[in-house]
Order: sequence, then C-alpha cells, then structure tokens
Amino acid sequence: MDDGKAHRVSMKDVVFKADCNNPPVLRVQSGETVVFECRDAFNQTIQKSTDLPINFDMERINPATGPVFVEGAEPGDTLEVHILAIDIAKQGSCCILPGFGYLASEFPEPWTRIIPIEDGKAIFSEEVKIPINPFPGTLIVAPAEGSHGTLIPKEYGGNMDSRACTVGTIVYLPVFVKGALFGVGDVHAAQGDGEVCGTAIEIDAEVTIKLVVNKTKKIQRPQYETNEYFMTTAWGETTDDAAKIALRDMIDWLITNKGLTREEAYALCSCAVDMRISQLVDITPGVRAVLPKSIFT
Repeated sequence: MDDGKAHRVSMKDVVFKADCNNPPVLRVQSGETVVFECRDAFNQTIQKSTDLPINFDMERINPATGPVFVEGAEPGDTLEVHILAIDIAKQGSCCILPGFGYLASEFPEPWTRIIPIEDGKAIFSEEVKIPINPFPGTLIVAPAEGSHGTLIPKEYGGNMDSRACTVGTIVYLPVFVKGALFGVGDVHAAQGDGEVCGTAIEIDAEVTIKLVVNKTKKIQRPQYETNEYFMTTAWGETTDDAAKIALRDMIDWLITNKGLTREEAYALCSCAVDMRISQLVDITPGVRAVLPKSIFT
C-alpha cells in the first residue's frame, strides 16, 4: 500500500488503558491520515496451536496503538474516524478462553485454532473458508477522567467489536479531552455479529485512518456511517438495555436531521431500521441500529 504522506504509528507505541494522562505518540492536524500498526488482541502471545489462552496478564491484552493528539479537537466536538484501508497479516487465531464467552460455563477448556489467510479467505479448516472482512474492534478516545481498560466499550468507544466498522465506514466518536487522544487496535480478519465465543479471527494489521475534527456534530456515544447506512450504537448491562439506548439515539437523529416528529421517527424505525447485535461478550453487550439511507428521497 502506498502511504503517500500519511503519518505512521508503530505497534511499539500502544496503551492498554484509555486515560487523559497518556502522552501522545504523534500530533496531527485535522484531516491528516495515519497508518496505525496494530498488534492482535492477544498482544502477539498466540502464534501456534499449542499456545493456549491461559494465564494471561489481563492488564496487557487488547493493546490500542496510539494515542494520537488531533490538533483542534476540544471537549464537545466529534472526531470523525475515516477508515481508509486495512492490511492484515498472513495468519490470525481464534481461541476459547476459560470463563469468557457467551456460553462460558459450557466450554471450560482452553482451545486455540491458528487460521491462515489466503486469497482473501480465512482458512478455518480444509472444509471451511471464511471470506475476510477486516475491521478494528477497538476505536477509542480518552475519557474525561479516570483510567479505563480498553476491553470494555463505553461512551468513548473502546472494544466495540462491531463489524460495521470496516473500510469505507466513518466512525464518529465524542471528544472528551483536548486533542481527543485517539487509538485503535483489536483487528479482526472476520467476525460474526455477537462474537459469541469471545474472540474472532484476531490478527496483526495496519489500519489507515483519516482523522477529522467536526465542530458542529454533537453526540453522546459513537455512531457509524457508510455510503449506504447510518448507525447508532450503544452498550448496557443487558442486550435489552443497549438496544433501547441505540433506538432512542436513532429516533433523536431522525428528529434532528430529517425533521420527523418523535412519533414518525419511532414508527419509521419499526418499518425500516434493523437492530443488530455487535457483541455479547465484553461485559456490556453492544447493539447497533442500522438505517438504510436509500429510503430518503
């Protein structure tokens, strides 16, 4: 890939917590492009089938490359994260971690599968080849206060594990501190909605992103947009909680951006919006509301 004038952040420069006191490893202007070298979520500890996901230092997994300080970003702004390209490594892994996953009590033993990438497909086995659709599971800015691990999705982003965040998507993140302090990681070569066993095809990658400060868009939580869809997203103690928050955000967006009444917006969501599970495993499950833009003339 031709990076042109893109900045680059090495995978040596990572954080494991979102914190407003993390020193930036790079400063960029709004509109500039950065290539982020990302370690896999296991922090490169799973390299062969005999490497089992046990005895992890939980403080040293799910690294996010960065943080990057974006000049001009102030609390209350929105950071537009334009995902331009994702180049993945030659192999990834999928694991079952004891005590983790949607059916954790039914799968108590550790398990590892090394998954080669060949000709645009993930070779799960000789009989099963999965088309790749890479995306970063973690997109994060610094919270206003405190130090928070990158594993749990919150209003500042984090481990959202939404396969909607692929090449061509704009991820909107609310800004809480000066410069935003943006980081990215946890790239998946492919993932089903839900990520039910707790891991997808975890893989090293380079993610090329354009960072743009938006002074007019005001949001409480991340949102996503592609050429075809607009999406709100949320997390909660339960999937039901998350779905209701994402739905309310979509209703508010329709009122503000399309001039609908609240009743019209609610009814339109029932007619045209898909509620999709992003992940079920990261303590607070995530849901996204997906609106097709083609319905608007």
